[in-house]
Amino acid sequence: MPLSISSSKFKSSLQAARSTILQVGSGGESNDSNPPADVTEEDVIVDNPSTTSMPSPVLSTSPTLPSYPQLSNEAKAKKQQELFDSIIDDKLSTIPLRLIDTASGKLCTAGELYALFKDSPGYKEVETNISMVSEREMKTIVDPFFEYAMFSHRWGAADEEPTYQHIKDVPSVYDMGAPPEILKLQQFCKIARENQFRWAWSDTCCIDKTNNVELQESIISMFAWYRLSSVTIVYLSDVMDEESFKHSVWFTRGWTLQELIAPRLIWFYKKDWTPYIDTKQNHKENPQVIKVLSEVTSVDCEVFNDFVPGLRDVGPDEVKKRMSWLASRRTTKMEDMAYCMIGIFGVNMPVMYGEKKNAFVRLQKEIMNLTDDLSLFDWIGEPSELHSYFASHPRCFAKSATEHRKDSSKLPDYRLYKTPKSLTAGLTASIIRNVKTLLLDPPHGHFIANGKMNMHLFVHQVTTLTPVGTTDPPTLDVHGLINYHVKAEGLTEMTFTTHGILPPIIKGEDSPSYRLIRMWEVSLMPPEDAMEVEDEDEERNEENEESGKPSNWLVRSKSLLSDSLDAVTDVVSQNPVVMFLSRLQEPFIAQLLVRRKSGGPYERVGTTERLIAKPSSGSVNFRGIKTLVVR
Repeated sequence: MPLSISSSKFKSSLQAARSTILQVGSGGESNDSNPPADVTEEDVIVDNPSTTSMPSPVLSTSPTLPSYPQLSNEAKAKKQQELFDSIIDDKLSTIPLRLIDTASGKLCTAGELYALFKDSPGYKEVETNISMVSEREMKTIVDPFFEYAMFSHRWGAADEEPTYQHIKDVPSVYDMGAPPEILKLQQFCKIARENQFRWAWSDTCCIDKTNNVELQESIISMFAWYRLSSVTIVYLSDVMDEESFKHSVWFTRGWTLQELIAPRLIWFYKKDWTPYIDTKQNHKENPQVIKVLSEVTSVDCEVFNDFVPGLRDVGPDEVKKRMSWLASRRTTKMEDMAYCMIGIFGVNMPVMYGEKKNAFVRLQKEIMNLTDDLSLFDWIGEPSELHSYFASHPRCFAKSATEHRKDSSKLPDYRLYKTPKSLTAGLTASIIRNVKTLLLDPPHGHFIANGKMNMHLFVHQVTTLTPVGTTDPPTLDVHGLINYHVKAEGLTEMTFTTHGILPPIIKGEDSPSYRLIRMWEVSLMPPEDAMEVEDEDEERNEENEESGKPSNWLVRSKSLLSDSLDAVTDVVSQNPVVMFLSRLQEPFIAQLLVRRKSGGPYERVGTTERLIAKPSSGSVNFRGIKTLVVR
C-alpha cells in the first residue's frame, strides 16, 4: 500500500480549501472569507493536480477581490488577467527549471508546465470568471497544480545514473531500460504519482550539467527548491533496518546535508522501497527518527524542523556549528564541499568548477561579509594556502571531545560583574582614558584588500618559542607533528602542537617575529546603559585626572574596601571601563601569527588544538587595539 500524504492536518486543510471553493462556486455565503488560521498555502493539496476539475471560484463579494471602480469591465478583466499571470510567473520562478511529469513520465520545461496548466480545468475556470476571482482564490488554483516531489539519494557510478542527455528526448522514463539506476528513478516517480504529486525532480536528470549557466542557477537555488517542495523522498539503498539506517552512506555525503535540513516534509525509504517507519506522518517529526538523525549527524534536534538559512540574527558560534555538520562528510568534487553549503549559509557566489580548494576559501570570505561571528576563525588544523586565516577544509571545524568555548552568551550579566581588587588597584588615568577612547570609537570589522586581511587585534608579543621533546635541530615526530612551549607578554606560558617546524627566534633584525592575538569582537562592548555616564561624574573625573587624583568612580569603588571587608576579594562595579577590562582578564581563544621577515605580512600558524590563552595575574597592562595585515 503506497505511503499517503493524507495526514490529519493535510486532510483538514484540503477539506477547508475545498469547502471554501465549493461555497464560492455555488454562490453560497461563507461566515469568514479568510482561510482557517491553521491553513497555509503549503498545506493545501488536491487529489490529482492533472485531472481534478476545480469548481468555479467566482465570488462577487469577496473582500480580497481587487477594486478598480474607475475602470471599465474590460479593463478590470485585463487587470485581473495580469494579476493571474503574475501569480503563475511567481510560482514558476520558485520551482525547479525542469520537472518530470509523473503521469506521463515526460521531462518538462517551465514553458511546458505553463502550457499544461493553461489546459487544466482549474485555469479555465479562473479564465472564464476572471473578473470575479480574488487573488487568494487564484493562488488556491495555482499552488496545488505545481506541487512537486524532490528526490534525495546516494549516486551510483556516474556513468550509470540517467542524465539530462539520456532522458531529454525520451517520451517516458517509464519506458526506459532497466539498469538499477533507471529503476531507482522510475520507482521514485511512481511513489510520487501514487501520492498524488504530478511533478517530480531528480538531480541526476533534471539539470543540464553541460550548461554552465543552468548548473550555477540550479546549485544556488537547490536549497530553496528542497525547502519549497511538497515532499522529499529519500532512498537509502543500503538500509534494511534501524541499525543499518544509522550507518547509511547517505549521511556521509556533502550534498545530502541540505537535502536533510531544507525540506519541511521527508519520507525515508529502505532498499526494498518500503517506508523506513510504517506511518503516514512526516518522518522529520517522529521523535525516534529525530533522535537517531541527531546522533548520526551531530545536528541538534530542533534544527531539522526549525532551521532558517542565512546568517541574519544568528547566535554566537553559529558559523562553526554549521561548518561542523559538514566536517565528516565528503563530496566527489573538491569544490562541492563549498557549493553544498551555499544555501545553508545564504551566500551568493559563482560556481567555478576547476578552482579546487579555493572554493572553500571563497565561501569563508562570503560568510565574513555577512556576519561578525568570529567562530568563522575558530578552527584547528592546516590553514588554506590561498589565505592563512581561513581554514583549508570543513574538517578543521570538527569539534573535539574536550572543546570548550566561553561564549558571550554564557557570560554573567555585565551589571553583576565581579571585579578583582588587583584590577581596580592597577588602573591609571592613562589606561582609563585609552579604554574610553576605544569604547567610544570601536573597530568596525575586518576587511580584505589586495589579498591580505586587515584585522583589529589585541596583540601579545611572543618572547620565547622553544621546541619540546625533540632533537637539536628540531624534527617532526612519526605523526608529522611537533610541540612548542611559548611565552608572550601579559599571558601565562602555554604549549601547543603544530604540523610543521617553525623558524626560531634569533637576535637581529632578520629574526622572525611571533604574536599571540585576540580578535576584537563586538560582544566585548559593555551594554549601552553602562556606557551612559553622568556629566557631573565626567567633569569630576577630568578635574581629578588633571590634579593627579583618582577618578571619582574609582574613589567610590576603593572606599568599599574598608578594614572590615579585608576578606572580600571582589567588588561589584557598573563602570564600563572596569567591565571591559574584566572581560580582557578572562581566558580567551588565541591565534598564533608569524612574520617571517621584517616588514612582511603576518601568517596564521595552524595548530592541532585550540590555543586557550590566560592573562597573567598582576597589574593591568592595557595594550589597546592594533591593526595587523595578515596574508
